[in-house]
Amino acid sequence: MQDGTVIKFQQGDKKSYKILFNMLYPAMCLFAKKFINDYDNAEDIAQDVFIELWNQRAKFESIDQIKAFLYLSVKNKCLNFKKHLVVREKYANSALEDYESIFEEYVLETEVVQNINTAINNLPEQRKQIIILSVQGLKNNEIAEDMQISINTVKLQKKIAYQQLREKLGNSLFSFLLLIC
Repeated sequence: MQDGTVIKFQQGDKKSYKILFNMLYPAMCLFAKKFINDYDNAEDIAQDVFIELWNQRAKFESIDQIKAFLYLSVKNKCLNFKKHLVVREKYANSALEDYESIFEEYVLETEVVQNINTAINNLPEQRKQIIILSVQGLKNNEIAEDMQISINTVKLQKKIAYQQLREKLGNSLFSFLLLIC
């Protein structure tokens, strides 16, 4: 994310807002869903927070400030959503404390997934498709058949993709990626 995009966003540029929205909205939906376990309401919460972001755009000077605002706002809206459910369903307030304590874990997990997805999406198209199919659980022969390429091509492209991903992600994130493949 370039500083120019943030500056334009501050000044009310709708294209810059759209860039920020497209980049961060999916992560905010995923983050909210982790809290409330309801994707439709998670989308509503994320949309509300992006409206607040637009209304307060002049105060943000960096992408890190924007992300911090989004995560904190989504967390607070999710907690309010849960409090409302708790009151409505007469649950104990102790359940809310659990959500507060795992906030950092959810932020980290969301950022890790976003970093891995970005790295995969930056691979050349064929390698990207091979990795995506691999993450979905397909075996090399199934990938070869699905993509109508040889199994040796799948193996070679997968090997090259893993090397590139290890370089981009570092060993710890790359190890996490291998766990889900």
